[in-house]
Amino acid sequence: MVRSEDAATLERIAAGDLLAAQIIFEADEELIEHIGFHLQQFIEKTMKASLQRHDIDYPKTHDLVILLELFPYEKVTEEEEIFAYILSRFVVESRCSMSSTSPLHSQQLLEKTKKFAEFIETLWDNQ
Repeated sequence: MVRSEDAATLERIAAGDLLAAQIIFEADEELIEHIGFHLQQFIEKTMKASLQRHDIDYPKTHDLVILLELFPYEKVTEEEEIFAYILSRFVVESRCSMSSTSPLHSQQLLEKTKKFAEFIETLWDNQ
C-alpha cells in the first residue's frame, strides 16, 4: 500500500488535470484520447486524495476499479463501477493503441467524469 502524496497535493494536481481536459476539449473536442487521459488522471487523484483524507492506504495503481473497491462499497452502484471501468480501459487502450474508441463522446465523458468525482465525495456520508 502506498501514500505518495498528501491529500492537498493530490487535489491540486487533480484540479490541473481537469483544467487540462477542459482546455483540450475547448480547443478540439475530437482529441478524445488526450481529454480522456487527463480525466482519468483527475479521477485517480481525486480518489486517492479522498482515501488519504479518510486514512485509507491504497495500492500503487492507475486502475479506478481497484481504487473504487477501497471506498464504502455498499454505496457504489453498477453504473459507477461501469464508468470507472470504462474510463480506466479507455485510457489504457488509447495509450497502447492508435485505434482506441470510446463508448462516449468527449462532452459525455467530461460530464460523467465531473458527476463521478462528486459521487466519490458522497461515499463517505454517514460513515
